[in-house]
Amino acid sequence: MAFRLPHPRDHNLWRKPPTMPGVSLPATTAVPMAYIHRPSPSVTQSGPGRKQWVLEFEPTDPPFPHPVMGWTGSADPFAHIQVFFPDLDSAVSFAERHGWRFQVEESPKRKIASKSYIDNLKH
Repeated sequence: MAFRLPHPRDHNLWRKPPTMPGVSLPATTAVPMAYIHRPSPSVTQSGPGRKQWVLEFEPTDPPFPHPVMGWTGSADPFAHIQVFFPDLDSAVSFAERHGWRFQVEESPKRKIASKSYIDNLKH
């Protein structure tokens, strides 16, 4: 099945006033760009990856080290927001319904080389 975007990437620029994430109130400040993508597979597994889609917001403030403890902190209110969806269409419609600007990031195609046990013993 070929992957295609349901709409052009610039079709969602300010159709309606955006709402703040987490509440149904109109946004009083600019809402950052939302990115919709599939998360990469776990590094400890060799499976095909995750089938769900994630909506995350672009960082607005850079992280900073805590002066005493050395932990990394941030004043970004949108940094912890991750919304999971079963398919791309539901993620796109969710972002459109809230009036958010979004960008869909396609995951790279994965090449799977077929190997057999005899390939290990050829040399």
